[in-house]
Amino acid sequence: MKSLIANKKSARWLVLGSLSIVLTVGAQQPAPTNSGWVALIMHPVKDAPTLEILRVVLKETDPVIRERALEALASIRDPADAARVRSLLDAESEATRQQAAKSAASLGVSLNPAQRAAEARVRPLPAKPAVTADFLRSTNALVLARGLRSLDAGAAQRESAALLALLRRPETVVQEEAMRAIQRGQITAAVAELIARMDDPDEGLRLAASEALASMFDRLARPELTVAMVRRMELDASSQVRRVAGLTLVALHDAPAQAALLRLLEHARGVTRVSAAAALGIWGDPTLTGALHPLLGDSEDLVSRATAHALGQLRNPNSKGPVLAAFMARGPVVQERAAWALGELKSTEAVPAMTALLPKTTDEALKVSLALALGKIGDKRALAPLRQVLQQILLANNLARAREAVFAALAAMGDKVAIPRAIQIVTTPVVPPAPGGGPTFDEDFVRIASLRYLGALGDRAAGATLLTALKDNVPRDMRPAVAETLSKLLGKNYQPVPDEDHRRFFVESHEVRITKPVPAPGAVIVP
Repeated sequence: MKSLIANKKSARWLVLGSLSIVLTVGAQQPAPTNSGWVALIMHPVKDAPTLEILRVVLKETDPVIRERALEALASIRDPADAARVRSLLDAESEATRQQAAKSAASLGVSLNPAQRAAEARVRPLPAKPAVTADFLRSTNALVLARGLRSLDAGAAQRESAALLALLRRPETVVQEEAMRAIQRGQITAAVAELIARMDDPDEGLRLAASEALASMFDRLARPELTVAMVRRMELDASSQVRRVAGLTLVALHDAPAQAALLRLLEHARGVTRVSAAAALGIWGDPTLTGALHPLLGDSEDLVSRATAHALGQLRNPNSKGPVLAAFMARGPVVQERAAWALGELKSTEAVPAMTALLPKTTDEALKVSLALALGKIGDKRALAPLRQVLQQILLANNLARAREAVFAALAAMGDKVAIPRAIQIVTTPVVPPAPGGGPTFDEDFVRIASLRYLGALGDRAAGATLLTALKDNVPRDMRPAVAETLSKLLGKNYQPVPDEDHRRFFVESHEVRITKPVPAPGAVIVP
């Protein structure tokens, strides 16, 4: 810094707000306007020294510097700068003319038609060069891979012969990118090669081949494609490949594909049974649930879990009993998906078991599923246990996501009894203190969920109570929800107050920073 001040006549330092970096320019030929400059600190104060510096910057010869100063003056909007900005409307640099026109418009300066056109003009991006296939003759694997990524559908179709040849290259990355290009070009001539690659030891190649075949399922011979995808579900170690294979069979949606999936439900491999159950859940035929029910008692939790999810997707009322039985008999891994499925099935029969488990479980994922499922079912017997979750806040086992889910459930059920507790969670520290400390506010996302609940079910009295109780500064992420909720409840237009550190300008001075405190609610009324 000492050397900089000593040589301040031969160096210019500017802070670029858009890049948050310091640039040194013109060190050998300083302009006469910068003789008094020193290193500048960026801060969001609109003071007189700042304006004077920006006005001086407008005289700089460097067009980039002038454009950034014009941007800052447009943000500050001091009418006294109108004449200075107008003087740059005819600058030699087109970019400067465009920025000057934009800044002049923000200052209310009248523009002629040519200047208005400059203000509205967006500098066109350089034209994208036409894709050529010269790279296909390269022996460099990196050049080939990059070039293949650039091929669009039309270019891929034109170079289909070359792409087929590249599938026999030794480099895995070239083969995979060639398959992606074949997929974009929908090149059906590559089917035999793609099916062969589905047995490759490399997972990436198997996945690329499966996805390419899946994208062309309606243009290929169905028996051959069905056999290939069933084989992947039976043998493949990759869950991604098995998923693509299952979705392809669902897309085929014919009798052979359905028969194959039903047969795979009895496969010796648990992961195959998982993939088959997942595919049948997407199939969308509620009559298939009878084949799925036995898998709820599968010895592998992941199979039972996938089956419960599939039954929830199919929404066959006949599944309520089997899913409830699995919920009662299995552990948290299965119970979490079974609870979700019971919610989709709107099983009122499951409410006693679910409400009994809700306060006991310390598994957050399960607690969240129970709360959301009870909200979907809508049975009033669940209201008291749901409200109790909002009261049971432990430091060691906080389970904040469960409280977020409870607010969503209570809002769906239209329960207003929890309004006082919601206001308390928003405005008061409710999390028990750590040793030697004091209580703390709940997580921001829980407080936001409380505000959403209040906005949905609260009234003017709740809004007034909320506004009065907000004594502490509201975190920035919460302020939009506070403003939205107060606007709904009080019938006034509230807007969130932004933090000053998010309003930045091009160049600022050493003037003492005067900060305006954010009001406690973090929101203000606007006309």
